[in-house]
Amino acid sequence: MDTGSQARPGGHVVPTVSSFNQDAMTFSEARTAVQPGGMQAAYQGADAYHEFMLGNGLRVLLHQDRSTPIVTINVLYHVGSKNEQRGGTGFAHLFEHLMFDGSKNVDRGGYDRYCTSVGGDNNAFTSSDITDYYVTLPGDQLALGLWLESDRMAEFAIREVSLETQKNVVIEEKRQNIDDVPYGDAMVAMREIAYGPQHPYSWDTIGSMEDIVAARMEDVRAFYLRYYVPSNATLVVAGNFDPNEAREMVEQYFGPIPAGGAIDPVAPDPALLRQGMRRVISSSIVPFNAVFLGYHAPSIYSEDVPALELLAAMLTDGESSRLYQALEYTQQIASEAECFLDDGELGTLVYIYAVGQETNISTKRLEKALRAEVERLVRNGVGERELEKVKHRKVTRIVHALQSVSSRAERLAYFTALFRRPELAFHEADLYAAVTREDLVRVARTYLLEQEPNVIEYVRSK
Repeated sequence: MDTGSQARPGGHVVPTVSSFNQDAMTFSEARTAVQPGGMQAAYQGADAYHEFMLGNGLRVLLHQDRSTPIVTINVLYHVGSKNEQRGGTGFAHLFEHLMFDGSKNVDRGGYDRYCTSVGGDNNAFTSSDITDYYVTLPGDQLALGLWLESDRMAEFAIREVSLETQKNVVIEEKRQNIDDVPYGDAMVAMREIAYGPQHPYSWDTIGSMEDIVAARMEDVRAFYLRYYVPSNATLVVAGNFDPNEAREMVEQYFGPIPAGGAIDPVAPDPALLRQGMRRVISSSIVPFNAVFLGYHAPSIYSEDVPALELLAAMLTDGESSRLYQALEYTQQIASEAECFLDDGELGTLVYIYAVGQETNISTKRLEKALRAEVERLVRNGVGERELEKVKHRKVTRIVHALQSVSSRAERLAYFTALFRRPELAFHEADLYAAVTREDLVRVARTYLLEQEPNVIEYVRSK
């Protein structure tokens, strides 16, 4: 097959399956060092990326790693379910599907065929704040990947058949992952009671099925033209490539795309946050009673979030964790007890939940036990060894993620788009190293003990 490229209608250049000379610098492995009196986590190679912006506002980061034979392209659009409105929910997630179902120069199913024909892989995910697309290809297929991504950013080309097909896919996805799964709608229910109806976090990312069914082509087009534009996107190229060639290709494929208009930030009224709400769900598909507590906490930009993440780990990470020891091992009332953060740009919900170990364990008993463990932590404090354990586990997970070139690309896109701090992709561990025992007690008292949670109770019905 000839190397080079072919011109296609519309001004885009379509790469053939070709090979480029690679001249990448060495990538230094992630390392951690534990020192007396504390922990220091460093990633050697934090300078191994180059950041620039195209004239249309597209933020670009190039991160080389010649130790791998692959290249990952990550495109993050700063749009999620929070950018929707009541009566038009689910669009961000719907677009996650639509963007794989054809673009101006790629027929339906063509994106996957291009990828798989060269041994590549692709996927995407949507949250309240972002929609992230990524494709991993052999290192000599960078041009192919950049063309595929630029083609679906360049122009609205969604067909009616694609819209109707993907509507049905989303409806089936909700049925399989939420409706027919025990406790699957817990986060949906919690959002509904924890936020006022007009708060953009009050609906789940998948949206209302009534809104999805009612979505029209003009609605979809308007959403695309507003949010799927270079000025609202971050592009990361990571892996084995030549930096000069990569920059030239990025400018070639993405440079001519119009920037798009300004997007106003979403800033809901804090009065829309609710506390002390309660909902009881009677369900025949849940095996045991369960209770979910939801506490409001600050957004991802708060300095308290790293402490809250370590607090969640202290409560539920591993068999030595507090909730496991208390509810599952000692009291033997829970088959599962967990704590996690649903964090975002507009705020965070801290979830603490427990699922009964037997059918006769009541939601009241589970809730009392969960609250008691939070009270005990605040009353008795946190040991230094306990804190070090959860810090080490957190840093281990960060370092493990940094071993993957695709994960590095995702992290660079995330910290650039939301924080404007790409270096956090490699130095996030520093945020956790600074957390003290006093910080954990303080955030537990402030956000959990001194706040009345919103509560979802699952009661098993016959």
